[in-house]
Amino acid sequence: MASFHNDALQTLYSSVTERASTQSHVPLHSPGSAAQKTVDGKTYIYWRVYLASGKHKETSLGRAGEPATDAALEAKLQESTEMRVLATDVQILRKAGFAAADNSSALTVATLFNAGIFSHGGLLVGSHAFGALLNSLGVRLPANYRTEDIDIGSAGTISVAIPDDRSFLDILRDSSIPFIEVPELDSRKPSTSFKARGQPLKVDLLVPGTEAYETKALPQLRAHATGLPYFKYLVSNPARGFILGKEHVVPVMLPDPARFALHKLIVSTLRDPSHALKADKDRRQAAVLIDALTDKFPDWLTTAANELEESARPRVAMAATRVLSLVPSLSERTRDFLTDLGARA
Repeated sequence: MASFHNDALQTLYSSVTERASTQSHVPLHSPGSAAQKTVDGKTYIYWRVYLASGKHKETSLGRAGEPATDAALEAKLQESTEMRVLATDVQILRKAGFAAADNSSALTVATLFNAGIFSHGGLLVGSHAFGALLNSLGVRLPANYRTEDIDIGSAGTISVAIPDDRSFLDILRDSSIPFIEVPELDSRKPSTSFKARGQPLKVDLLVPGTEAYETKALPQLRAHATGLPYFKYLVSNPARGFILGKEHVVPVMLPDPARFALHKLIVSTLRDPSHALKADKDRRQAAVLIDALTDKFPDWLTTAANELEESARPRVAMAATRVLSLVPSLSERTRDFLTDLGARA
């Protein structure tokens, strides 16, 4: 069932992500260009960029002809060239069918990266993580992959400390996107979600919890998160990954792909019957990943299955059996793995 990109595209993806991995900061502006201004007969060099908001920003590099100005201009031109080359390569990958986030989502994830969220215990989960995991495995994007939600998970806390006068909401607004808190149905509970005003984009904070879906504080972020059952299994053993945007490549932390797949099976059994379509989506996403992993890294699946907690095993077994009937085009090795999972109940 899993369809893989050709070797040339997978090599290009590796090159793109290798270059992106050296970034300590993802620029949230256009590549930029130089401009000159003459004041009182003296010429000055400026660097102009366009921000995500559409507004332009100019930075003075100094007086024309001075060594320090020339050096600053050369550095800006080099950075601009690198940004343009990276953007061109990202466009090739997007057109070839690699999973990519929309511009607002990519800018939001980049803002979280710049704030240190992913280097201090945060990781990307949900559908954006699914797309990034497919890219890392070289799998072509399924036609039904679309999302506007950004799910940020943690094993319990995100250790990055932010100044007293700022919060997670303030970090989100650094993207130039007008985020607001989404009020809970129970007005006594603090918000765990943030929505972009006038857009479908939403950011959710998630941590391990129970089937009570309790709200938990994240003090260092001055925010709260929703506790989810079986979530600790998902966020254990994360690894570096990348989100492709319109022009950006953003380093993030992602769940282990095998754990992600099996957790999708668990989640499908937790859905209310009224959300049957979402449960089927969970199972199909699990099937795509499992099919790719049985081809490339079957040992990862074996390890992930062995590390399931006891209470999750019946849920995984039930969901695995349903996948076999839901997705008839699976490879023989994948069907064997799912059959074995179904027998573990």
